[in-house]
Amino acid sequence: MKDQLFWTKLAFTACGLLREEDDKTLRGFWIDDFIPESATDTKLGVDVEGTAWVGDGSRAMYPYRFIVSVPQEMLHRRRDSFSIGSSILDWEQQTVQVEMCNENYVA
Repeated sequence: MKDQLFWTKLAFTACGLLREEDDKTLRGFWIDDFIPESATDTKLGVDVEGTAWVGDGSRAMYPYRFIVSVPQEMLHRRRDSFSIGSSILDWEQQTVQVEMCNENYVA
């Protein structure tokens, strides 16, 4: 949770995915920062929850709740190479969900 470089890279990577969204209404959104607040062990890894600062075009920044699912294989190794397996930004509920995966696998 304290790996600031990981959270910065995750925000950058998520922004790239938002720009390529099939849903054109999501292309104007961007994520400035993930601020982790808690972590919960799961069978598959860890779910980290916190606040994501999300921009809506150039209008404003909003605090969204996020959950990032980190698989076991990423917990005890360097996290400088990763992929996002799936992500969901729900602007109505102001939530972001991200499932991380090994760099060699993309859903």
